[in-house]
Amino acid sequence: MAYLGNRPRRQGVMEKCHFCIQRTRVGRYPACLEVCPAGARKFGNILDPNSEVSYILRTKRVFIQLKEELGTSPRFFYYFDV
Repeated sequence: MAYLGNRPRRQGVMEKCHFCIQRTRVGRYPACLEVCPAGARKFGNILDPNSEVSYILRTKRVFIQLKEELGTSPRFFYYFDV
């Protein structure tokens, strides 16, 4: 589906992940989070100190923040859950 989820694309057309904006706008999680059986992905509001994502960033060992050196304020992090 397209950016707003309102136009189907041809098979084989790659698009950048937009975290299912059509779902998150209505309070649902992105589809990848809902279907992941291992719970390997987390999604939430970094600015909310009570959110799971904020807790993870405070207490886990974050080892990569993609393109941080470019000053783009990325919001995609990798962490070790040890």
